[in-house]
Amino acid sequence: MKNQPYWPAAMPLNQAAAYCGLSTETFKEVCPVRPVALTPSTRGQRFLRLRLDEWLTSLDRNTDYSTMSALEAWKARKHARTT
Repeated sequence: MKNQPYWPAAMPLNQAAAYCGLSTETFKEVCPVRPVALTPSTRGQRFLRLRLDEWLTSLDRNTDYSTMSALEAWKARKHARTT
């Protein structure tokens, strides 16, 4: 697992789309996550990796995270990303 990309905690649109494995246009159409404004300009809008992970995990019908404690769900999501 060497050479994996570094994904920052807050990403601009194009990087957030790449993180999700989508084109920028598709990402804009399907992603319900709203960016946060780090600066007043639109260039300062960033998507939080944590929120993207939550959205992507919500799409997974293979694991029922709702029955887990918050800590257990976090550990399961973290493990799922590394395998």
